[in-house]
Amino acid sequence: MRAVDAVVAALAAHPGEQVSWIVGEPCFGPPPELADAFARAADSPSFGYPPHAGLPELRDVLAVRFEQEDLSIAPDQITITSGAKCGLFALFAALLEPGDEVIHPRPCYPAYPAMAARLGARPVPVAERDGSFSGWAADIAHHINTRTRAVVLASPSNPTGATLDSVEANALVELCSAHGIRLIIDEAYTDFRYTADHHALPADLDPDLSTVVRVRSASKSWALCGWRLGWITADAPLSARIASTHSSLFNPASGPAQAALCALPEVSADFLEKARSMVADRMDELCAALAGAGFPFTKPEGGFYLWLKVEDLNPSGTISTAEWSAEVARRSGVGLWPGDDFGGAGHVRISVTAPTDAIWRPAVEALTEALTKSG
Repeated sequence: MRAVDAVVAALAAHPGEQVSWIVGEPCFGPPPELADAFARAADSPSFGYPPHAGLPELRDVLAVRFEQEDLSIAPDQITITSGAKCGLFALFAALLEPGDEVIHPRPCYPAYPAMAARLGARPVPVAERDGSFSGWAADIAHHINTRTRAVVLASPSNPTGATLDSVEANALVELCSAHGIRLIIDEAYTDFRYTADHHALPADLDPDLSTVVRVRSASKSWALCGWRLGWITADAPLSARIASTHSSLFNPASGPAQAALCALPEVSADFLEKARSMVADRMDELCAALAGAGFPFTKPEGGFYLWLKVEDLNPSGTISTAEWSAEVARRSGVGLWPGDDFGGAGHVRISVTAPTDAIWRPAVEALTEALTKSG
């Protein structure tokens, strides 16, 4: 059972107003052009299985989008998956054998170590440095051995918001290339980077994709979580293995959803900038409120989340962070995701996209009041 499940149950039992800061779902709606395209796709006469690697026309559209990022990605280097999460599992299954090792940050998205362990591999956590990837390449170098098959991380990070800068991205690519291992970059939040010098992505430094594998999703950038569409880019041979593994584990990604996403070229050019600004503004407001209430924190460099240290609010240490979070939900009606689930006890993850626009500012007040009372 995840620690957050107890928080959700405690929140539901709170008799008054309830505010959840848990789910990382976008606070903006999808582009109307894609919603309209989905309606058209639903009227399509064909509802059969799409090709296992994805609709050719969607792979073509995504290849063109990568060209707009100055990346030369061929359609046969793109595999469409049933959401980024299923794609990541298919990728792991294509790469790993029992006894292999996968290096990941600590804290991290819980699926990384869970998936590796399910496949009989050994997850190897290496701690971030104070909410940053600065120096992380040098740290993981000491953990690489003959069984290491991959390094996986999200940039921006879920949950800390740590984001690779150009120096660290280059160091990771060079390190993994030198050891012949894959560098898997989860780019779910790549359109939500806020800090200068975070524009160079690892794949930019590996044009033939011999080292870097990138995982992307329609969920965050386009507010299409329910469509369950992800895509993975890798060299053509690995892409073929991923498509084969994905087909053996899952059915192809939704055909109508894939057909609708082919309308991406119709989306307004400023959609992503507006979405990024909305999330950045919320992050600024939350940080200002926490600073005003006297809570120390590190402002994230990207993503949807603020990683807040709360162990000082439980100075006696008599209960775990998970228990503390459940008690906050039960008493104050404020739901936070305990860091225990991410490998970071003593912290909580706060999603700035969770409360709706209608209750955003009252929710900020409720959060700071709940944290103040919890101390």
